[in-house]
Amino acid sequence: MPFHCALSAPEAQDRRTCADVEIEDPDDYEYLAMTASGLLAEAGYRFSIGGFGTEEWDFDVAYDMSTLLEQLPEVRDGLRRGVECEIDLYSQGVERGITFAPSGSTVELRCVSRTSWVPDPDTELHERAAVEAMFDKLARDVAAGLRSVCPEIAGLSPFRDWR
Repeated sequence: MPFHCALSAPEAQDRRTCADVEIEDPDDYEYLAMTASGLLAEAGYRFSIGGFGTEEWDFDVAYDMSTLLEQLPEVRDGLRRGVECEIDLYSQGVERGITFAPSGSTVELRCVSRTSWVPDPDTELHERAAVEAMFDKLARDVAAGLRSVCPEIAGLSPFRDWR
């Protein structure tokens, strides 16, 4: 199974606000990514990620997805500019990194594990436009989910720009 990731909304969702959530630092993106992931998890969102020989990596939304979300702006920018970039999925039990090396219309993805799990294959070649579209869709889906569960955070940068 090639590398993929996506956020899925719950089948039934109550629209609510998170007025009781205190936003401690609206300028700290890592904090906002962790808070957003927690709110999406509470609302029943699911995150699917896999590749490098394993269809599903069994990520949770609240913490594991937040590690990717923290680095999403940099990887999207790197892919657009055609420069090498990396995502460090550092959460305990996951502990793997993916390097994206764009070259023209393609991008080589290399996965390195820091656990007993072994990527097989450890390198995948993808159409660059498809990888960019996958991450753009993830950003839009996160923004849409936040708009539904916590408009206060959805209105902050960069989430408001992802819609």
